[in-house]
Amino acid sequence: MSITSDLSTEVVEISAVPSELGWFSFALKQSQIFLVTIGSSSESAARRRLQQKLSEFFPAAETLPASSRLVVRLGKDLQRFASGEHIDFGEYDLVEADLTDFQQNVRNVVRRIPPGETLSYREVAEKAGSPGAARAVGNVMAKNRTPIVIPCHRVLASGGKWGGFTAPGGVDFKRRLLALESRN
Repeated sequence: MSITSDLSTEVVEISAVPSELGWFSFALKQSQIFLVTIGSSSESAARRRLQQKLSEFFPAAETLPASSRLVVRLGKDLQRFASGEHIDFGEYDLVEADLTDFQQNVRNVVRRIPPGETLSYREVAEKAGSPGAARAVGNVMAKNRTPIVIPCHRVLASGGKWGGFTAPGGVDFKRRLLALESRN
């Protein structure tokens, strides 16, 4: 996995694809995934959510419709995931230059949680080398800008409690994702 070192280049490729889980939208920057939205009710809603989130990072970004092989492959992989296939998103590069070492460590641990399995915030903190930082792990997951690719739905609160989830449908959507993965 490579890391982009400069977020100042403000050309972002965007795309949206329908799926059995609603519309996904995503943004790529220099052939790396920067942002993913999930569960929108329509293409226009997905694109609006994506633009709104992008504006937090790039207020004056030039967005271009994406059509590269990477975009097509990511779109198909998201659709295949939504239909219940186990997809390894670990081969995709992510923009992480703006993240702290702790945030990157947490994301790397979460990225390795197998489909259908879960870890608690405490367990993720321990595996990331920061025992006692469960609350900080929760904050990293709440700000996860690449759900599914970084499968934050696989992280639960202590005692198997569901915790939160910021996608449309909230915790019910999180339950749906875990049920989808557990079926297979």
